[in-house]
Amino acid sequence: MRGLSATTLYGSQGRNGVILITTKTGSSTKSAKRFTASVSQSYNMIEAFIPEYQNKWGNGFDGDYGEFFSNWGVLFSNNKIAPVHPYSEVKAVFPDLEIIQAKNGYAVVNTPNNVSDFFQKGASKTTSVTAGVSSDIGSFNVAVSRLGETGYIANNDLSRTNLSIGGSANLSSKITFNANFSYISTDFKSPTVGAGLGSNSNGGPSVFANLFYTPRNIDLMNLPYQNPITGASVYYRGITNPRWLLENSQQGSITNRFLTMASAGYQMLDWLKATYTLGIDTYDEDQKYYVQRGAVGFPTTPVDVSAFATGLLRTSNGNNIVTDHNIRLTANRQLSNDIDLIATAGFNHRTDEYKQTGLESTNQVVFGLIAHNNFTKSASRDLRGSELSFTSKQIIMGAFGEAALGYKNYLYLNLAARNDWASTHEKDYRSQFYPGVSVSFVPTDAFEGLSSGFMNYLKFRAGYGTSANFAPPYSTRQSLSLNANETVDANGNVVALGLPALLANVDLKPELQTEIEFGLETKIIDNRVGFDISYYKRTAKDQIINRPLDPSTGYGTTFLNAGTISNKGIEVGFTLTPFSSKNMSLNLRTNFTKNVSKVESLPDGSKEILIGGFTNLGAFAIEGQPFGVIKGAYVVRDGGSVEDGNLGRVGNLLITPNGNWKISSEIGIIGDPNPDFSLSQFLDFNVYGFSLFGQVDFVKGGDIFSYSAGTPIGRGVAKELEDFNPELPVILPGVLEETGEVNNIPQPASGVFFRNTIIGGGADDRGIYDATRIRLREIGVSYNLPKSIFKGTFIESASISLVGNNMYYRAFNTPASSKVDPDRTAFGTDNAAGFDFLGGPSAKRYGVTAKVNF
Repeated sequence: MRGLSATTLYGSQGRNGVILITTKTGSSTKSAKRFTASVSQSYNMIEAFIPEYQNKWGNGFDGDYGEFFSNWGVLFSNNKIAPVHPYSEVKAVFPDLEIIQAKNGYAVVNTPNNVSDFFQKGASKTTSVTAGVSSDIGSFNVAVSRLGETGYIANNDLSRTNLSIGGSANLSSKITFNANFSYISTDFKSPTVGAGLGSNSNGGPSVFANLFYTPRNIDLMNLPYQNPITGASVYYRGITNPRWLLENSQQGSITNRFLTMASAGYQMLDWLKATYTLGIDTYDEDQKYYVQRGAVGFPTTPVDVSAFATGLLRTSNGNNIVTDHNIRLTANRQLSNDIDLIATAGFNHRTDEYKQTGLESTNQVVFGLIAHNNFTKSASRDLRGSELSFTSKQIIMGAFGEAALGYKNYLYLNLAARNDWASTHEKDYRSQFYPGVSVSFVPTDAFEGLSSGFMNYLKFRAGYGTSANFAPPYSTRQSLSLNANETVDANGNVVALGLPALLANVDLKPELQTEIEFGLETKIIDNRVGFDISYYKRTAKDQIINRPLDPSTGYGTTFLNAGTISNKGIEVGFTLTPFSSKNMSLNLRTNFTKNVSKVESLPDGSKEILIGGFTNLGAFAIEGQPFGVIKGAYVVRDGGSVEDGNLGRVGNLLITPNGNWKISSEIGIIGDPNPDFSLSQFLDFNVYGFSLFGQVDFVKGGDIFSYSAGTPIGRGVAKELEDFNPELPVILPGVLEETGEVNNIPQPASGVFFRNTIIGGGADDRGIYDATRIRLREIGVSYNLPKSIFKGTFIESASISLVGNNMYYRAFNTPASSKVDPDRTAFGTDNAAGFDFLGGPSAKRYGVTAKVNF
C-alpha cells in the first residue's frame, strides 16, 4: 500500500505505507494442486570497500619523524631510521621486539596493506525449504530457513532461523478460518563498531574509530596487540589497538520473536462479510556489550568513559508485546447495472508494551571473565545516565470506514475516514480524526474506440489523504526516576528518587500529516510504453520532535510540536518494452523523484530546533529553510551572511596573520542534506530461459558532513596525495583579512591538511561535500532449466541465479580513494541526515542461488 492510503486500515502504523508479509496458506479451490514444495540454497561473499592509500611517506609531523597518528613525516625514499621504535616502552614484555624493530624500521619498509589486511572476506549461506498441501476444505503450508553469516571483520557473525506455519479452513459454506504462525531466532555478535571522530573521541572504543588513518609504516597486522601478562591493549600513541578490540570487545544480541495471526470470517449475506482478526507480535531480546579492561586513550567527553580502561559489561533483557484486535464488516454489492460498491467499517484496538531490565558493571577483576560478579561496581544506569530498567505501554484505539464506488468501470470514488484515541496524550489531545478522498477517471474505458489505436490506457487521478502520529509513552506527565544507589543523606536516608532528563509537555498534540496528489497513468503503442506521473504536496502539522534543552533548565530534552513542515514534489515512472515474444523480451523501467522540503513555521518563541547531532554541529529545523539543514562553524569569507543562507559559498576565504583560515565565532548553515532528485533505472532482459536483470540508482545533490572523506586527507594517507611531497610548504587559498591581498603565507603541509581541516580543529564546513552519487544496486543473471528435462519426475522446475548487490558506487565529489558512501547515516533512525563518521565501510555482496520446485 502506498502513501497515506494505508492509514485507514492500519492507522498511524501505515502513515508511510504498508508492506504486507503473510505466510503462504495455499489455495482451497478444486483445481489446486494437492502438494507443492521447494528447496533453495544460496551462498554469497561479502567484501568491504576498503580505502586506498599512498605509500610514499610515513608518520610524523611538519615533514619530520614523530610518534604521531598523523602521517606527515618524511619520504620513505630518504631511508631515515626512526630514533625510537613506537613499542619501545613495552620492550621488556616482548623479547622479540628487536626482530620486530629490524623488520619495521621507519621509512625502510613501508606496509602497503596494513589496513586492507585487517579485513577478511565475509560469507553468507542460506538454506530454505517450503512445503504445502491443499484440498477443497483447506490448506496447510510450512516453511523453514537457516542463515549463517560471517562479516568482513573477525568475530562479526550472524545466524538466523525462520519457521513459519500457515493454514486455512473452510468450516462451512459461510465460515472460514485462517491462521499464521512465525518464529524467528536471531543471534548477532560483533566487536564494538560505533561511529567515531578519530583519536578515540567517539565516547567509547570502536574498531573503526582510528583504523582508517593508520600510518603507512605501522605494521598493524604483525606487531603485537595484547600484553601477554595483563591482557591489556598494546599499541602506541595512547590508542586502543583495533586488533585488540576484535578479540576483547563485543556488542551483540539474541532475539526470539513470535508472530501469530488468526482470522475468522462469517459470510452474513451474499454481499456482506464479518471478519475478526487477532495479531500478536512478541519478542525477547538479550543484549550484551562489553569491553575488557585494558582499553586506553579516551579524552575528555560529555560522558565519563574512563570505565572502558578498567573494563565494562552491560547486559539487558527486553520483552516487547504487540496485541492487535480488528473487527471488520465488508460489503461488496452491485447497486445497479452501472454502480458497484465495496465498503468497509470496523474497529481496531492495539496495545504496545515493552519491559526491560538491565545492569551495567565496571572495574573488571579477572581479565577474560565476562560476568557481572567479576566486576566490583554495578548500577542500573549506563555510563551516560540512561535507565537500563524501565517499562513502556501505549494503547491506540481506532474506528474506521472506507467506501469505494465504481461507475461503469471507468469512474471511481473512494471515501475513507478514521478516528484514533491514543493513551500517550492528555485527554484534550487524545483524539485525532483523519479523513481521505480520491477520485479516478479512465477515459479509455469511458469512450469506445479511444483505446483501439495509439493509446491503450489512460487514467487521471486526484486524492486528498491524512494520517496521524502519536507521542511516545510518558511524554506528557512529569515523573521521578528511581535509583536506590543514588545518595544517602546526613540522617542515613536513601535518596532514591531524582528528576529525569525529560521535561514533560502536557500540551503535546498528535501529528497530523495531509497530502494532496494529482496523477496520470497511460500506456501506448500496444502497451509497450507507459507513463505514471504524480505531483504531491505533504504537510506535517505539529510534528513531534525531541528538542534539547539548556542544562540550566535542569532537564535535557522535551517533546514538542515543531510547527509545520511541507514536502512537495514529483514522481515519474516510465516503462518501455522494445520487444516481447514467447522466447525473448526486454523491459526497461525508470523512476524519477524530486522532493522539496520547507519548514513553514515553528512554535512561538522558537527560531530553530535541533533535531539531531549536537548544538554546535547538527541538523536543524529553521523556519523558511529545508528541513534538516546542517549548521556548524565555517570559514569566514568577504561575502555572504547568515541571513542569505550562503555561508561558505560566496566571496573569498579570509586568511589570518598566521596563514590559517579564519573560523567564524558563531555557527551557520553549512549544508543541506536533501538531494535535488533521485533516478533509478531497472533492466529485465529474458531470452530462452535466461534472464538478465539489474538496477542502477543516481542521486543528484544533497550535502554530507563526512569524516570518512576528510580524515584520510587530513591525516596524510589518502591515495590522492601520492604525487605530493609532504616536505614542501603549502599556501592556503584565500585573501589576507587585513589587506585583502592574495594569501602568500607558507605553511608546512601538515598545517594546511591537518590543522585547517575538521580533524585538526578547522571549521566544520571544511568537512562538507556534495553527495551526488551513482550506485549499481543490483546486477544478476538467472536460468530456468527447461521443464522438458524433468518430464516424468517429481521435479516441476529448477533455476539457478548469480546475483551481485551494491557492486559499485561512487560519490563523485568526495575523494575517490576514501570510498565514502553517502547512504550511510551516523544517527540511525534519527531525523538527522547528512552525517558520516568513521563507521564501518560499505560492502558488496555477490553469490549464487539454486532453487528446485516440486
